[in-house]
Amino acid sequence: MTESVVPPDDELVRIPLHFDSFYRSEYRSIFGLVYGLTGSKAVAEDLTQETFLRAHKSWDDVGRYDNPHGWVRRVASNLAMSRFRRLRSESKALVRLGVRNDWTMPTLSVEYEAFWDRVRALPKRQAQVVALHYLEDLSIAEIANVLEIAEGTVKAQLHRARSSLAKSLHAEKEDLR
Repeated sequence: MTESVVPPDDELVRIPLHFDSFYRSEYRSIFGLVYGLTGSKAVAEDLTQETFLRAHKSWDDVGRYDNPHGWVRRVASNLAMSRFRRLRSESKALVRLGVRNDWTMPTLSVEYEAFWDRVRALPKRQAQVVALHYLEDLSIAEIANVLEIAEGTVKAQLHRARSSLAKSLHAEKEDLR
């Protein structure tokens, strides 16, 4: 009698996902994540395309990852946060130079605008954790996997973000009284 022997996982060759199907299945989700982090449909479209362009260029490797979905979310959130920081720095530089800057980034609907403005003002990691948790509905473990950090770090960042958001929203309520 012959026994079939299955090699251990580390000896198996991972079969990559097909990029086109990956793109179609992930586009809306990544767009929503970036839109929540940037508040702009146009910027979200650009950064979502940039995210998938990077994924496509590296698809031979990315397609074989255990979690290409997490990789693309990390890239998207990093691009969104980098764009926000760059715009904020440019705006501050224009103010220092005395240049009038009437341009503002388009925003989300009025009911979410204040909340997401505050999220974007959080430290990068906290904003990423909030967006992944509330926009992507990812669990603590899934966020840890996407961002390649410990679950305890995710919990701490989410707690700090919630505390900061609660304080700023409470302060706004007090100002309105």
